[in-house]
Amino acid sequence: MPTDLTTVAEKPASFQELGFFGPIKADKWTDFLNAVQQNIYQSRKEAGNISFSLYLPENGHLGPIWFERFENKAAHNHHKGQSYFKEAIKVIQESLEGAPKSITLQEIKEIPAAIPITADEPERTRHIIVLFHLRPEKRKLFVESMAEVARRSRNFPGNLEFNIYQYEDDPNKFVVMEGWASIAEHEVQLQQDYIKTLRAKTQGFFVSDPMDSRWPVRDISVKMSTPLEQDRGAYSKGPK
Repeated sequence: MPTDLTTVAEKPASFQELGFFGPIKADKWTDFLNAVQQNIYQSRKEAGNISFSLYLPENGHLGPIWFERFENKAAHNHHKGQSYFKEAIKVIQESLEGAPKSITLQEIKEIPAAIPITADEPERTRHIIVLFHLRPEKRKLFVESMAEVARRSRNFPGNLEFNIYQYEDDPNKFVVMEGWASIAEHEVQLQQDYIKTLRAKTQGFFVSDPMDSRWPVRDISVKMSTPLEQDRGAYSKGPK
């Protein structure tokens, strides 16, 4: 029987949020980390969760970054109703020196997001987070260029993730989330011709320099066998 496509409801859009906790009180670091890791552990078991990670910038400063992805907004709302989420929020609020910042993101139809590969040794991985602010007239060319880079990067040895998202409230702002099994494999990828071509092709595309909002980070989503260094410095950069 033919299907009337006009009556088929569209699948609700996935929900993505990138967040910057900002500086953590030094004496609250352990409590904070345990609370967030427990929340992530439980959240990853939710039917509507796609991914959930906690990162720490490689500069060692206490300014963790979270990224969470759910099948839709309803799944995220369900998540926020769970007891472990509420318990984590209480500890987080007691641990922060200031107010966190977050960016709600949406997928780009030209570059559908892929589910990240779980690393066998997360302590060896490197992840990259970059914020891009495009000149409006360069948006189309940027997305076309990034589609090719995403395809090639996802097939490059050691890649765990290469996704790009658009800000929900601004079509000219984007976030790239990369994951690599090791620093060495990431460094090799950076030397590939397609990366050099991207850099040359996108000269003059940006309102601000993406290198000012680029962070190599460590995955600290799960408890490690060795304790993290507890640098008392404050990671102050956040979304622009």
